[in-house]
Amino acid sequence: MEKGLISVDRWAEGSQAYFLTNLHTDHTQGLSSTWAMAPIFCSRVTAKLFPFKFPNFNLSLLRVLDLGSWHSLSLISPSTGSKVTVQVMAIDAYHCPGAVMFLFRGEFGCMLNTGDFRWEKNCERAKLAKEMLLNALKDDAVDVLYLDNTYCNPTFQFPTREVAAKQVADIISSHPDHDIVVGIDTLGKEDLLLHISNALNVKLKILKERHPTRENRRSSSSRLGTILPNTRFLGLVFLPCSGPS
Repeated sequence: MEKGLISVDRWAEGSQAYFLTNLHTDHTQGLSSTWAMAPIFCSRVTAKLFPFKFPNFNLSLLRVLDLGSWHSLSLISPSTGSKVTVQVMAIDAYHCPGAVMFLFRGEFGCMLNTGDFRWEKNCERAKLAKEMLLNALKDDAVDVLYLDNTYCNPTFQFPTREVAAKQVADIISSHPDHDIVVGIDTLGKEDLLLHISNALNVKLKILKERHPTRENRRSSSSRLGTILPNTRFLGLVFLPCSGPS
């Protein structure tokens, strides 16, 4: 693809359209509430969370891409001045809320930018996303792949989300007389909190700044909210995490 048409998770001047895979900080460096250069394409969930990440952002610059649908963009070639049509599809990346991959196609061929993703082998949601990608490709091949290879090394052996969540709940339940400190970022631990709440049958108190994330998740639960009188409350303390996303 010709330089000067699009940028993915890069916020320097010079492109006509910008794409955001997810709202984690390492993907938004250079983006701010004063952004005014060009439209930003993202998922519907990311768009809903945008004003909480970037207060006073001009939301008219956001373009929502629904998952699994092709969207057509008319751009201008920087070198020839002629019209360039780029088609793009957003695909569930199963990372943090709103995270997507972007599949592009046009005269330049087919290009896939994965962003951060976690397609676990036995995860139904990941299977559906993979099926969506394969159906979009049909008989085409990916000519250019931008692969986010964080932790893509045999030395890293991580359990599945389901197993990891169970391990956390087991550790908490085995220490009934302790306060538990769980390090969390602004976005991304919602499923873990819900698992803890359901597995231990307790309500969890979340900080005010995390409410927007909760309210924009389909799987949100009344378990995440204000502690009610006579409700058993586990001594969980949630602290911001300054480590990698």
